[in-house]
Amino acid sequence: MQTELKLKVMPIRKAVKQCYDQMSNEFHVLEFCIYTQRILQKMTMDGTILRRLRELRETGECPYRVIDNINGIYQKVT
Repeated sequence: MQTELKLKVMPIRKAVKQCYDQMSNEFHVLEFCIYTQRILQKMTMDGTILRRLRELRETGECPYRVIDNINGIYQKVT
């Protein structure tokens, strides 16, 4: 008989929110994605992470604006 270990998996949305809260006022998108992947402890596509960040912006939980679209620099809006 084989027993399976149930691992608690953090939802991507929660990890994105946690990462956003830890970021400085201005942050780089790649840095944001790397830190979110570290929180999740697994590889996750950058597009998925950024999609969740946009969803959180729409709900007002993570307000930010893009200040440099070419270099991917975002700024928190307070």
